[in-house]
Amino acid sequence: MDERDEWLTRLRKMRLSWPVRCARTFTPEEMARLSEGLWPASLEDRWVVWHDAGLLRAWRGATGECIYEAELTVDDGGAGHCRILRVCDEPDMYTRSAADAGELDRFEGVLALLLGRRREAAA
Repeated sequence: MDERDEWLTRLRKMRLSWPVRCARTFTPEEMARLSEGLWPASLEDRWVVWHDAGLLRAWRGATGECIYEAELTVDDGGAGHCRILRVCDEPDMYTRSAADAGELDRFEGVLALLLGRRREAAA
């Protein structure tokens, strides 16, 4: 069993979610990185991020709980587009930000771990 398959056995699907409007576009290069995923070296690493079958998910590494889930559509040029980000809405697992903008910023921080850069917040 490879590293990815081992992690996939530990990860859980999101049960309750809060929808947040999102206008995030990923370049074709970013889509390739998302499909490769971020696979932690140990349980102490904070995040697992992976895009597969049209869903981008981010799980907490230590608990395996899905915190973010985004449905991505891919255009003819290979860019991915997210219009709605679903955020875990189970208070015993995750405390959502008081404002949607704060949650989008947190999501961007998680993505920065994988994509290697921080995007500027949309005005």
